[in-house]
Amino acid sequence: MIPPLHVSGVGLWAPGFPDARAFAAGVPAPSVAEPPAARLAAALRRRASALTRMVAEVAAQAVDQAGADLSGLPLVLGSALGEIVCATEIVASFRDEGGLPSPTRFHNSVHNTAVGYLSIAAGNRRGATAVAAGPDTAAMALLEAALQLAECGGAALLLLADEALPGPLQGWGTYRSAAVAFLLTAEPTARSRARLERLRRAPADPPMVPPAWQVHPCAGGLALAAAVEAGRSGSLGLGPGGGGGGGWVIDVSVGTP
Repeated sequence: MIPPLHVSGVGLWAPGFPDARAFAAGVPAPSVAEPPAARLAAALRRRASALTRMVAEVAAQAVDQAGADLSGLPLVLGSALGEIVCATEIVASFRDEGGLPSPTRFHNSVHNTAVGYLSIAAGNRRGATAVAAGPDTAAMALLEAALQLAECGGAALLLLADEALPGPLQGWGTYRSAAVAFLLTAEPTARSRARLERLRRAPADPPMVPPAWQVHPCAGGLALAAAVEAGRSGSLGLGPGGGGGGGWVIDVSVGTP
């Protein structure tokens, strides 16, 4: 069993919701349509995909809340489909544009593009890991971050993000884009907001998120951010639509160092 983890910073962005507090309150603001992604220099931001801009935005929120330095944190990105919009556009370009894809579109299409951009922007040389595990993505990315902290101590930044499915793939499910970030530490700190422990397989209730994100691959991460903001402790399912019989669950103690 992995040791407890401690959350000292939370970031969230989704259409209508600029941060985790707004998401937990459940009242969308129609004006929130694009993530600011201010940590990316203008040149990087212009080239970045929507997924990358979301990741940059939530990363900044989490590290600022924790008072941490983004340049010194190992990064763990969990994304079930990664840069799926860019990848789909590339496939379409072979048919519709009759040639090779643009270099920008091509380098934006790899799964770990977001943490690559983030590392460049922050001058981060600590290393980054990208995890894709379908409906188990949130749990497996959390496990990856937990194992790194168990081995090395200190802090790590967990990032979870997926875009709304593009047209050709909408038969797989319908959900809106979203990203969430957690600044995790191996030991409690003065800024710790919650403790996470006992990651395990178990049945779970559906995540407490709005219907537009119920089947989002990272719905469990969104529910975790909302729980921390709302002060809700208890067991929480990390899979979309709940853990079911073979899902993943973690215990959340909000306000516990």
